[in-house]
Amino acid sequence: MGEISMEIQSVDAGEPLSQDEAAAAVVENAEALVTDEQNFYQYPSLFTSKTLIELSNSSWSRSAKAKNDVQPYLRGCKWSPDGTCCLTVVNNDGVHVTELSRDLYTGSVAANRIIDVMDSVIHVKEAGLVYDFCWFPLMNSQVPESCCWLTTRQNAPIQMWDAFDGSLRCSYRGFNAVDQMEPAISVTFTKDGSKIIAGYKKYLRTFDVDRPGRDFAEHKIGSPAACFDTCDNLLAVGSWNTSISLYNVNEMGTYKSIGKMHGHGGGVTQVKFAPDGLRLVSGARKDHRLLVWDIRYYRRPLNILSRVVDTNQRVYFDISPCGKYLVTGGTDGVLKVWDEDQVHWKSSLDTTDDQGDNATYKFPLHQDCCNSISLHPLRPILATGSGQYHIVDPLHSPEKKCTSGVMKVENGAAMTNTASNDESEKLNTDTNKTTNEMELDDNESDKDSEPNVDMKYSDVSENSLVFWWIGEVSDLT
Repeated sequence: MGEISMEIQSVDAGEPLSQDEAAAAVVENAEALVTDEQNFYQYPSLFTSKTLIELSNSSWSRSAKAKNDVQPYLRGCKWSPDGTCCLTVVNNDGVHVTELSRDLYTGSVAANRIIDVMDSVIHVKEAGLVYDFCWFPLMNSQVPESCCWLTTRQNAPIQMWDAFDGSLRCSYRGFNAVDQMEPAISVTFTKDGSKIIAGYKKYLRTFDVDRPGRDFAEHKIGSPAACFDTCDNLLAVGSWNTSISLYNVNEMGTYKSIGKMHGHGGGVTQVKFAPDGLRLVSGARKDHRLLVWDIRYYRRPLNILSRVVDTNQRVYFDISPCGKYLVTGGTDGVLKVWDEDQVHWKSSLDTTDDQGDNATYKFPLHQDCCNSISLHPLRPILATGSGQYHIVDPLHSPEKKCTSGVMKVENGAAMTNTASNDESEKLNTDTNKTTNEMELDDNESDKDSEPNVDMKYSDVSENSLVFWWIGEVSDLT
């Protein structure tokens, strides 16, 4: 091979470097590039101040002309992959997109920050019950084509919506054996965003994102697919029959069953892989346990965590992108956090230990059910949603109540420091919700002794989406 000449212009002098100097510069730049890639981004530490500062608040109330059974409570919230906005499903009020304030993109937050009152930038008034929803995994606000989400709802196909103007882009339809269109129960994208996996009562159907319509591949399953999560070539499917199925998905889109996991007492409502791909966390309806599984030895749960779920409603949990923090809501309105540095929630279960409530932190954020949890993908910000359906007491009129402020936790005890911001105190009206007592310990003895606790009347109502700062607070007093 001939000698390769290498001339790199010097930035300062404007003169070409010698071959030795050029080679040294290339090596130095390569080492710097590797260092930059390794230190490209480090997820921040969360809950270090044991304090949650309320950043933004949005609430929903029933129209004066609406019937009593129309209750606009939240049913889920999810941050977009680029962290610029949050997608929220509201019962009887469709889908809302709320933007994060631009001043929160960088920097820290002061304890006396004024609370923002949020408005939805996009509102899609979908009729019928929304079963599931998800963002396009490669969504980037700088690329408009990638800004979209999927929904599947009652008596409708899977629909893709534009995140800029809320318009319907396309739909994906699944048909049964008698050529009748049936709605999907759950839906998700593959990690590369090229395919859509939809769960039905008897099938898993795979759609090509680039080919809307009724073209799909299907795999027969024995129980309804109620919820999904994917990790590389693995697919975890939670079912109403309390089981969790693991599948290996190959490049051709075919599914090979790995095995089933049993342990929940109710229908599985959410499954989520930890970032390492070796742990799987699952939650179920009317089940006070979060089960942690090692997918390599899935015959029994690896660990059991405690939360409060007294209803059939789906109560979300989330795992931080760094894999250290597990955060969950509960029907008692309390946010629970497990920090891997203090509580080894990923470790094997020790049968000799008392498996009580071992949460690292507890924050009583809402007066009603905290059913929606979503950790920001880049910033130390948490989105929570509250609300659930309750029977209206015909003998009493509802009382207006709300919560706002700074939540603090010290030595496992929670305190509330109410913020003096009149704009943030948006009152929720006309709905009745069941609220359990928000105690610092997770004592359920009084609740278990009450008959028909799910039918309990309450004059407290809170249907809100709240953004919280969960990072370091330097000027906290």
